[in-house]
Amino acid sequence: MTSASPMTESTHAHAAKRYRPASRWTRLRVHPAGPVAIMFFGLLAACVIVGLVIPDKFVFLSQANLTLLLRAIPSYGIVALGVGLLMVTGEFDLSVGAVFVATPFAMAFAYTEAGVALPIAILFSVAIAACIGLANGLITLKFGIPSFITTLGMMFIVRTAAPFIVGYTRSISFKPPPAFREALVGSIGPIPAQFIWFIGFAVIAYLILNRHFLGNHFFAAGGNPNAARFAGINVFRTKLFAFVICSVFANISGIFAVTRLNLAQTAPQFFIELFAVAICVIGGLSLFGGRGSVIGIVLGAAVLQLVQDIIILARLPGFYLDMFVGIMIVVGVVVNQMVRRKY
Repeated sequence: MTSASPMTESTHAHAAKRYRPASRWTRLRVHPAGPVAIMFFGLLAACVIVGLVIPDKFVFLSQANLTLLLRAIPSYGIVALGVGLLMVTGEFDLSVGAVFVATPFAMAFAYTEAGVALPIAILFSVAIAACIGLANGLITLKFGIPSFITTLGMMFIVRTAAPFIVGYTRSISFKPPPAFREALVGSIGPIPAQFIWFIGFAVIAYLILNRHFLGNHFFAAGGNPNAARFAGINVFRTKLFAFVICSVFANISGIFAVTRLNLAQTAPQFFIELFAVAICVIGGLSLFGGRGSVIGIVLGAAVLQLVQDIIILARLPGFYLDMFVGIMIVVGVVVNQMVRRKY
C-alpha cells in the first residue's frame, strides 16, 4: 500500500486543527445564556463567601433573605418570559406594565364588586389581556408601525382606562378563598409557591420555544422574516400570537401581585416594562430578534433580583440598581452585536 505523502498528512493535521470542535468554555460564551450564567454564578458565589465570612453584617444566607429573594424573582420574571418570547420574533411590547395593573384590577372588580365567580373573573381578565395583545399585534403588523410606538401608545390607553371608568383614586380589596391564595402565593416547605409557578411557566415557555414548531417560527420570523415567508411560515400570524402570549403573561404576573397584596389598584406601576426588557437583554436575547433562550430569561431575572438584594444588604442607595440595569442593557446590546458579527 502506498503511504500518505507528508504534504497530505500536514494538510489533514491542519484541517483537524482548524475544524476542531469548540471547547465547552467557548460554547458557553457564545450561547445566548452563557454570559448571564457566568455573571449569575459569579455573583452567587461572591454572596455566599461574603455571607460566610461576615454573617452578622451580610445576612445573605439567612432563611428570611433567601425566601424573600425567591419570592421577588417571579415579580418581573413572569412578565419577562412573555416579553422575551415576543423579542425573539423581533418585536417589543411596552404596554405590559399597564396590562400588569389594569387586567388584574378588572378581575378584582368583577369578583369583589360584581360578584362574579372567581374562575370567571380570572378568565375575564385573561381575555382582556389577550385582546390588548391582539390589538397591539394587528395595529403593528397591519399598518407597518414599529411595535415600540404602537405599544407605547397602548400603554397610555390601558393605563388610563381603569381610572377613567371607576375613578382616579379607586382601589379594590381582593380577598380570594384561602385555598386559592395559598396555592398562588403561599409556600411549599421553605420555597414560595410563586417561585414554583415561575419555574412552571418557564418550562412552558421553553417547550413553546424549543420543543414546538411555533418556537421555530418565532426564531425564523425574528431572524429573517423574508426567508421565513419563502419557507412557508405565516410571519403575520406568528408575531400576532407572540403579542397575545406576551400580554397574557403580564396578566398572570399581575394576578400573582394582586393576590399577594390582597389589593388591586389603578395606580400605575412604573418601569415594569423596562425591567422586563432589561432582564431579556441581560439574559442574552437580541434586540433585533432571532436569538435568545428561556434559561437566559430565568437567569436574567435572578441576576436582577440578586443585585437588588446585594444593594439592600449592603445598605447602598437604591439608584445603584437603576445604574446597574442601564449598564447591563448597554453591555448586553454590545455583546449581542459582537456575537452577531462573529457568528
